[in-house]
Amino acid sequence: MRRITVGTVRISERAKELIAEVLSANRISGGKYVAELEKNIASYHGVSHAVAVNTGTAADEIALSVCYDFKADRGDEVIVPALTFVATVNAIIHAGFKPVFVDIDPRTYQIDPGKVEKAITRRTKVMMPVHLFGRPADMDPLVELAKKYNLFVIEDAAEAHGAEYKGKKVGTIGDMGAFSFYVAHIITTGEGGAIITDNEEYASLIRSLRAHGRACKCERCVLNIDSSYCPLRFKYGENIDTRFFFERIGFSAKMTEIEAVLGIDQFEKLNEILAQRRSNLAYLNSHLAQYENFFQLFEDQPGERISPLCYPLLIKKGSPFTRKDIVNFLELHGIETRPMFNSIPTQQPAYRFMGYACGDFPHSEYVGENGFYIGVHQDLGKDDLDYVIESIETFVKKSRIGNKERMSKKEGVS
Repeated sequence: MRRITVGTVRISERAKELIAEVLSANRISGGKYVAELEKNIASYHGVSHAVAVNTGTAADEIALSVCYDFKADRGDEVIVPALTFVATVNAIIHAGFKPVFVDIDPRTYQIDPGKVEKAITRRTKVMMPVHLFGRPADMDPLVELAKKYNLFVIEDAAEAHGAEYKGKKVGTIGDMGAFSFYVAHIITTGEGGAIITDNEEYASLIRSLRAHGRACKCERCVLNIDSSYCPLRFKYGENIDTRFFFERIGFSAKMTEIEAVLGIDQFEKLNEILAQRRSNLAYLNSHLAQYENFFQLFEDQPGERISPLCYPLLIKKGSPFTRKDIVNFLELHGIETRPMFNSIPTQQPAYRFMGYACGDFPHSEYVGENGFYIGVHQDLGKDDLDYVIESIETFVKKSRIGNKERMSKKEGVS
């Protein structure tokens, strides 16, 4: 049976050669290849600094923790969409902040800017939009509010490499952008992540926090890519080595050289990967448009350029089938599916202690009950996409016939 996966991993021959080079050099921890990947990430996004870390969650945690060196205190609030992957909220809690949730715009699945201002209090210090599924959040009104209330903007762009909002790449619009290179994402290093920024002071703090909060932050020392004497090494005194002097409480979040070479290889192909994913997205949209009465499709809105992590389908009210019905059908026919996440504060049991009640975030909750996604990745060919389309067409046809039969029986009884 054909198998259509949600994600893909393909390790090229060049990547294998680079991995072999790393292994033969007996240098596994972060070094010249992590530094090279960071330069590639910064160059691609047109920013001054990129810092590679071990996960996308760590990228969120560290970016948030930068705020403590400025105007934030532990227990302050971070505004975040109710619909996201749990990693976003976990990072907020682990970093010592309190998440404050806002419902989504049901058309885009992104945080609703019109609801954000009501959620801002005197304890609000950060706004954390999430570019979910590779679609950019509506950033202009969010940035405006951030300026009005003097808030940090940290973009969770874990799923949105290369997505654009009004010509700007996501992750470059706020103060910092956090990315994930998880195995199912557009760019993968297995695990891994990165933080980008144009602010040199933020970048310096990120490097410190990545390595337990150490005082040594210069690029050549933190990755041990230069064994020569560093004049900053003893800036606190001749008996204090900054590499083992800690100014703040940080994280153990360094990326390895093996992960970095996988990222280097994939970043060279990112434009090609995105072009294929967008082509697949357009193909699915054009052929499934006939079922827009049943599904909400995933299409560019004015001013955005989606970088599709996946292909989300939201079952509309009044459809003659449920998510369970279609997901079971697709899985039985070899098409892998995933739910489109849940409303974190009201549908995930781990977060019930926050005191929210079912119904507080109706749009996020509806997606949590009625949304799912399938693959749209670059390794799916036209025959794979045709198989998906034909399978959905078969399911919808059967559902409509079955629904008519049920309605006829009801009318006969009455």
